[in-house]
Amino acid sequence: MLDIKKIIGDQIKELLHCDQVTVEIPPKENMGDYSVPCFELRNEALPNPNQVANYIKDHFEDPHHIIQSVDVIGPYANFNIDYDVLSSQVIQEIEEQKETFGSRNQGHNEALLIEHTSINPNAEPHIGRCRNSLIGDFMSNLYHFTGFDVERHYFINDLGKKIALLVIGIEKYGLKNDDFSSILDVYVQISKDASQDPALEQKSFDYLEQVENGNEEMIERFKKITDMCVAGQMKIFDELDIHFDIFTHESDYVYNNYLTNILDQLQAKGKLKEDELGRYYVDLSDYKIPTKEPVLVLTRSNKTSLYPIKDIAYTIDKINRNRKHNFIVLGEDQEVYMQQISAVLDILGYPAPELISYSYVLLEGEKMSTSGGTVVLVTDFIREVKNTLKEEFQKRNLTIDDENLTILCNACIKFTMLNVSKQKIVNFNLDNATSFTGESGIYILYNIVRINSILKNNPINGKEDLQYQEEQEKKMIKLLSQFPELVDELLTSCEPAHLTKYIFHLTQEFSRFYEQTNISNESNEVLKQSRLRLLWAVRQVLINALSILGIKTIEKM
Repeated sequence: MLDIKKIIGDQIKELLHCDQVTVEIPPKENMGDYSVPCFELRNEALPNPNQVANYIKDHFEDPHHIIQSVDVIGPYANFNIDYDVLSSQVIQEIEEQKETFGSRNQGHNEALLIEHTSINPNAEPHIGRCRNSLIGDFMSNLYHFTGFDVERHYFINDLGKKIALLVIGIEKYGLKNDDFSSILDVYVQISKDASQDPALEQKSFDYLEQVENGNEEMIERFKKITDMCVAGQMKIFDELDIHFDIFTHESDYVYNNYLTNILDQLQAKGKLKEDELGRYYVDLSDYKIPTKEPVLVLTRSNKTSLYPIKDIAYTIDKINRNRKHNFIVLGEDQEVYMQQISAVLDILGYPAPELISYSYVLLEGEKMSTSGGTVVLVTDFIREVKNTLKEEFQKRNLTIDDENLTILCNACIKFTMLNVSKQKIVNFNLDNATSFTGESGIYILYNIVRINSILKNNPINGKEDLQYQEEQEKKMIKLLSQFPELVDELLTSCEPAHLTKYIFHLTQEFSRFYEQTNISNESNEVLKQSRLRLLWAVRQVLINALSILGIKTIEKM
């Protein structure tokens, strides 16, 4: 597969006998197709970066014949592509590789484990939590696309204080027809009650102690509610076409002395302490973690387990399953906590999973809270998006079936949520998510439908030589050639917004081409076939890129 950055970099490394070369895409079109800053390539023979750039220009040789010329602008060597050579290679590769174009099979079918979402089974997921799911699904799809054998994990907190409160809340208020959607209302109400009545909080601790001591009746009550919650949550994630392979319960580590063994190991290493309240904690003073106290509390005073020790047990289990490729997706507010977990794992002799973190989703400038009831539920959001789409189709006197409506809805949600850098806060905005113009999923799918229509009415015949004359054609060809490079970069950055920006850019260039260029009525058959093959390639790459985001396409609107 063609890798122009690698071609340029390898040739310069050989030419200058250096180990590292940075190959960039220039910010302006008149600066060439690729650029190499020469500041770090200076040496005793060529002390000035401009001298380095000119040396590269005078001595650069490309055995692939993809580089047409090299220009020098100050300290930069700028490379211009031979588009006749590039177009032939790129279009042919896409036609041959189809749905695998962009992948270099980096994973070589090695097993990879990724955990994401893992929300408490006490209510419906909201848009803030859904960002974890969308990023986790994006990474899972990316790893699968690049040749890894991906196993998607989900950790069910079925023994925490929140579940105990929910059991108490259902005792007190009941559920409307055992409806999962009413669980959130019960949880919000009982959380408010517990904040005003310490006896309720103590009751939740008593319930947890009964469960951890093996009270079968209480275990069954916890399990019934947890199973109902998880089943309801999975139904919502199924709607978003997000799925999991392995489900693990916290309780799996409580009834088999797993947690006791961890405490014993920490005790043997001299790191387990007991505070004045009778709680066990780990001494982390040997690790530089930005917390007020260098400790991680593992149990309550009554020795029932807290989240951290169960997370440690679960993580050890995951590491034993896959030590080499092991990932977890968490919000940035969990980064310090993950450092603490990683420190305990280190004490116990285990590596930590690789963390993929992200920032918040805000609702009207406020951080969402399940217990506070300040959330936009995913089900409500999906319903609102679908209603907006239906209204738009009605305005255009068009109809859409439920299957395609769901695909369009998911495209709106996923593209908008993933189109913001994971390190930036998403200010939730329904209008942007459902926009038919600009950087939106519906805009992308609409343009793919345009291509479908052209190709349906103009069949591709044969594989004649390609001829491209328009600048817009060259822009699309260049973008197509960069897709494998982008996929490589995504494995390092884990940044879905880089992919959404690429998709939008490629779609924009097609849209301009569609408006400016004669395609169906072109009399020159060679030009017409060349353009049809280009459009087919654009559609295929868009389909491949969208699949990594977890977005399906439709044939028509």
